[in-house]
Amino acid sequence: MQGHVPTPFFRPTCATIDLSALAQNYRTLKDILPKDAQILTMVKADAYGHGAVPVARKLVECGAVALGVATVEEGLELRNAGIKKKIIVMGGLMGMGSPASGMMVGADLTPVVHSAEVIDFLEAVAASAKKRMAVHLKVDTGMSRLGARPEALPKLLERLSQCKWLFVEGVMTHLANAADHDFSSRQAKTLVESKGQIEAKLGPIDLWHIANSTAMLRGEPVAVPGSKTCWARPGIALYGATNGFALPKGVALKPVMGLESKIALLKHIPAGTPVSYGCTFVAKRPTYLAIVPIGYADGYPLALSGKAEVIVLGKRAPVVGRVTMDMIMVDVTDIPNVSVGDMVTLMGHQGNEFVGVEELAKKSDTIAYEIFCGISKRMPRIYKE
Repeated sequence: MQGHVPTPFFRPTCATIDLSALAQNYRTLKDILPKDAQILTMVKADAYGHGAVPVARKLVECGAVALGVATVEEGLELRNAGIKKKIIVMGGLMGMGSPASGMMVGADLTPVVHSAEVIDFLEAVAASAKKRMAVHLKVDTGMSRLGARPEALPKLLERLSQCKWLFVEGVMTHLANAADHDFSSRQAKTLVESKGQIEAKLGPIDLWHIANSTAMLRGEPVAVPGSKTCWARPGIALYGATNGFALPKGVALKPVMGLESKIALLKHIPAGTPVSYGCTFVAKRPTYLAIVPIGYADGYPLALSGKAEVIVLGKRAPVVGRVTMDMIMVDVTDIPNVSVGDMVTLMGHQGNEFVGVEELAKKSDTIAYEIFCGISKRMPRIYKE
């Protein structure tokens, strides 16, 4: 394990974060965009479990035009770390009214506006601070989550047009199924149809954004017709995953996160011996077990019990029995010369073998996002360039 961790740790288990791979993925995505498109990099949810502050710093260094977070708290974490780049709070006020508005203005965060009800809070706080405040307006074109539906826009636009301290810097929507070209096209059409209505009330707005990772990789249009400035909003692709979407020919992404541990204990068990809680696995032969200190408290899913494989001495070995809170058991019977202290790769490369996040997600019956975001805070992150 290389790199630096700010506090000592005494368990040989960590998540490794390759910042050079992150930078390479950023450049790969930038290269497939139109030359005038800019990138709003998504670093919400602790940068998808990779560590918001180090990741944000690297992405700013790469040229990101802005950073996307979900909550005010996530924005404040970046500001408190000295990051000055524009921060877009995708979740807006989340029903918290004046307290959230005050923090937005004080920390120079840019909220996304989803309804007319939040305007009064933001306008009042901005007026009190005598500070012009940029907002982004979200139109719900088919996600049915946050954002104003087209029929709700008149009331919202009327209220925004009365504001003296708020101004709409950008307009956005969120693709619900970017892998479905027809559905995404209908969403884009709905957004374009709202453009005339929005600008008739608020005046010209230069910045519009819609494309996420999958849309970018599919080659979907990024720019909204008639807009002067376009952003793309990659998330999962920055971290080297596609959530099962096949990459286009000639495009490669590098995994950013790895999971590593070491063998803490080795033991021989005779045939017929049960292993772990529930005795769901019973050895059919004399078995050499490696005990590895990682478990579901670290974010290694319980659903991988009896399904996952890890890499030891360059060879795959099965996880046997139930994943426990702090430990897993691995059958290393067929791997010669195994010793306590040998490296165990749970996600990443070792020798010629590779276990990717997509493999773990499929075997867990979940998605890559959840695997990344589930890696717990007790797992040290080791940052490597």
